[in-house]
Amino acid sequence: MVKKKYFCIKINNMTLSICIPIYNYNVTRLIHELSAQASQLSCPYEIILMDDGSQSFLSDNALLAELPHVQYIELPYNIGRSAIRNKLANTAQYEFLLFMDCDTLPSSPHFIHNYLTSAQNSNADVIMGGYHYSDEKPDSIHLLRWLYGIHREVKSASVRNLHPFRSFSTFNFLIKKKVFENVTFDESLTEYGHEDTLFGWELKKAHFHLSHIDNPATQINYEESNIFLQKTDSSLKNLWVIYQKIEEKDDFRKDIKILKYQEFLRKTRLLRPASILLSLFSKFFRRNLTSNHPQMFIFDLYKLEVLCRVSLNKI
Repeated sequence: MVKKKYFCIKINNMTLSICIPIYNYNVTRLIHELSAQASQLSCPYEIILMDDGSQSFLSDNALLAELPHVQYIELPYNIGRSAIRNKLANTAQYEFLLFMDCDTLPSSPHFIHNYLTSAQNSNADVIMGGYHYSDEKPDSIHLLRWLYGIHREVKSASVRNLHPFRSFSTFNFLIKKKVFENVTFDESLTEYGHEDTLFGWELKKAHFHLSHIDNPATQINYEESNIFLQKTDSSLKNLWVIYQKIEEKDDFRKDIKILKYQEFLRKTRLLRPASILLSLFSKFFRRNLTSNHPQMFIFDLYKLEVLCRVSLNKI
């Protein structure tokens, strides 16, 4: 086994709060890795772990508070993906906030260093490192989530920077605390999905500078295909709720392909016929997507079918 090499890094006049929301996941491996990297920095830092009403791994995660600079907080009930990130930001005391999902790992032993040097050498208000997925194909029950990540989420920084706000995700990003004080997550969104899309939209409207770099985190946990489809349904319902709130709908749609397709169908008076036609294939879509050979084109049709039904108030 090759031992990772860390080195002491001089970061001038910077302070860092690492913010990890937790829900039913053991973050021991992630926090030990982040702690090892952060301990090599020459700047003050803290790691804040906040459990959002989990039922599992509480004792394992609570032990992490014994590590230097680690704070562990258990919430008595689930407050949701938006509220917990706002709460983490409010709890944080330092200038830069590094958010990561709990089921990830840094892809580089210099992951934190890469973020801070990028922040130090640029005028970016928000920096995103991107996604990485293992090349090892998972078993069939987890295959859809892995394929989606490989084909839709993994993109180079040069590609993501062509349309920076189109690729915003809470998966793995660095943000100035003073920016977060101006733009927060919408806590009225209590269901799963697209709260990060709205957050990115608010950053764009406020003219903050978002930059993408090649500094990915690795997704290490794949939902079962049925669960992923349930989350997809929820996220599309949430997207439609968000879309109804947006006044500048034309601009909002520019970064979201599925809304552009839905709007085309609406304008051409094909929305209802398309919904009826796609619904005839809904069982076929699900069979394919939960099979050993899921196809991304079928997944796109599945999502369009769900959004058509949502927009016609059929859900």
